[in-house]
Amino acid sequence: MTPEERARLSTLPDLVRPGLDLVFVGINPGERSAERGHYYGHPGNAFWRRLSASPLVGRDVTCEDDASLLDLGIGFTDVVKRVITDSTDISRAEFEDAVPAFFERIAIASPRAVCFTATRPFEAVYPRAWTSRNWGRQDVPSLAPPGSTRAAEVWVMPSPSGRAAGYHGAIDRVLADLARSLGWDRRPEASERKQRERGAA
Repeated sequence: MTPEERARLSTLPDLVRPGLDLVFVGINPGERSAERGHYYGHPGNAFWRRLSASPLVGRDVTCEDDASLLDLGIGFTDVVKRVITDSTDISRAEFEDAVPAFFERIAIASPRAVCFTATRPFEAVYPRAWTSRNWGRQDVPSLAPPGSTRAAEVWVMPSPSGRAAGYHGAIDRVLADLARSLGWDRRPEASERKQRERGAA
């Protein structure tokens, strides 16, 4: 894709609204995702396969379901909104400039939990807080809007990008633990899914 073609791509809309339970946070929209208009839209990205297999949703979902998951209490955003496939080209300064607007988006949603879908966006929001491969809930100050009594748990999972395939097994554990923390592993749709899986075994 030429720079001119990339410049014509629109960034992904923030899928957030007040009262969400969970917001997934990526680094930035990739070109393929921007072309399709959906989060984690690259076919080599494992996000939707792993989410479908988790207790967080009761059915198979794809990138085209991202907006409909708002009805389940799940939202999506990125720290940086610039469209670019190679996120290593995002500088520390660009991350720092983007963080205030990111906090504003989280304040709108006021979620119970925020899950960063890679370590780089987490490190941008919480400098020097990351411990290598310490996937899961983080012992950091919660993301709570000013004046709010609703504090968001902070979670980090490995990147679902194909380039991080060696760590994808840990995604399942993080999403299962996250569902348990939210109490979603006991939702009717989660139980129904378990019954279907047992029947197919």
